[in-house]
Amino acid sequence: MRIFLSILGAALYAVPAIIVQRRKCADISLIFLLSFFLGWTGIGWIAAMLWAIYGKTEHASLAEKP
Repeated sequence: MRIFLSILGAALYAVPAIIVQRRKCADISLIFLLSFFLGWTGIGWIAAMLWAIYGKTEHASLAEKP
């Protein structure tokens, strides 16, 4: 049971990085670093998750340039 919970925790810890990679966000490295270093706090994980979900994608960033 303990191994299962450890694997589940690691999978949940990586969710923001997976989302940002699939959405191809412009700030992928910053979101990954936030999640990696501050994700354990809970607040850092929530911030990384929100940034991953609502962050600008590469396509949106290219559309804004003149």
